[in-house]
Amino acid sequence: MAKFCRNTFSFCSDYKEKDLIKRIISCSFMSLAGNKQIARDFLDELLNKGNLENINRFVTSDFIYHSVAEDLNGVEKFKECLASDHITFNDIRYTFVDSIAEYGKVAIIWIVEAKHEKNFRGIPATHKKFETVGVNIFHFEGNKIKEAWAVADGLTAALQLGVVKTNSSRT
Repeated sequence: MAKFCRNTFSFCSDYKEKDLIKRIISCSFMSLAGNKQIARDFLDELLNKGNLENINRFVTSDFIYHSVAEDLNGVEKFKECLASDHITFNDIRYTFVDSIAEYGKVAIIWIVEAKHEKNFRGIPATHKKFETVGVNIFHFEGNKIKEAWAVADGLTAALQLGVVKTNSSRT
């Protein structure tokens, strides 16, 4: 390892430059790991537990959440959406699968399970359970999430809930 570091930093003219580069690289790795943990905690604290009083630990004041259905501009709109989801799907549970981080962004893959208990976007409660997968991509500003994009496999959930029918006739 020491030999690798010496070769890697051989272009530096003095110790101060080498030390600065080492600290920058170290901070980059630490912030990537830190951002991944923040994204994972966001999933657990907000989406799973519904601890909306903790939201300011995770997001900037001008947070924007993009989903297939709509863009939620601001923390209050996002809180309203989360509160509604926890009423509609009172047993909702996100399971973390994996994450990747690069250049101020973190993508997390998750599985969501829930029971459809209340009207959701014009669909009456089915009282059926569903399970599907999705991805959130978080854009960080410092150590907080400034913007998030959510994509989920809605067709699988709709099929499991029986709100979309398949054509089962064969020719």
